[in-house]
Parts: sequence; structure tokens; C-alpha cells
Amino acid sequence: MIIDKAMNTNKPTSNFFGNVGKVAIALTVLAAGMVFTNPPRDKYLTYASGVLETEFKNTVRNDSRVPKALSGVAETLLTSQRGSIEHLLDNTTERQNLGIVSIYTTQLGKKSYQTVGAFGNFVTLPPSSENAQK
Repeated sequence: MIIDKAMNTNKPTSNFFGNVGKVAIALTVLAAGMVFTNPPRDKYLTYASGVLETEFKNTVRNDSRVPKALSGVAETLLTSQRGSIEHLLDNTTERQNLGIVSIYTTQLGKKSYQTVGAFGNFVTLPPSSENAQK
């Protein structure tokens, strides 16, 4: 009787290092994508002025002490002064560019607003008061 010997006599090896290499490549591609989509300061200023404008408009609309006629004028004035608002935000904002993300800290009055910019988008964290940071 003839017994054939198995063609592959190598023992199976662990695939651990092959998987680590794939994960490392994936993380490198992800980090490179984050670097290229890290939003610049001018995009933040446009975003922040839009958020500030929306918040102010909502406040004026919902505040019963502001007459309807004045709320329309205030909204028009605010829209026309968007460049001035961006300039104000530019002067009161500090950017920490971490390469893959940016952290913007804006001081308005006694409040400090932090916004994280990544992948071309922004996420604003709840504001903190000046006393809470000290």
C-alpha cells in the first residue's frame, strides 16, 4: 500500500504580525487623512460666526422683552456685520494645531468656548465659565 505524504509539511504560523502590519497601515492612512482634512482657522471663523449669529437670532426671537419690529432690525444688523463678528472672534480665539485635529478656544466675556476641528467639521463643547478653569 502506498501512502502519499502531504505536500505542505510546514506548520501553520501565527498571523499576528501580518494583522499588526495591516492595522498599522490603516492607522497611518487614517492619520494622513486627518492631517489633510484638519480645518484651517478661516473655516473655524466662518463656522463660529454662523453659530454665534444663529444663537443671537434665537435669543432675540425668543426674548419677550424685545419688540417684534426691533428683532427684525437686530437680525438684519447682525447679518450685515458678519465680517466684524469674524474679526472679533479672530482676536479672541487661540488655536492649538495638533496636526490631526485643531482645538480652538474662544473667550467671549467670562465664558470660554472650546471647539474641536477634525475631518473638515467642528464640534463645539459646552462653554465653561472663567472661574471653573482656575
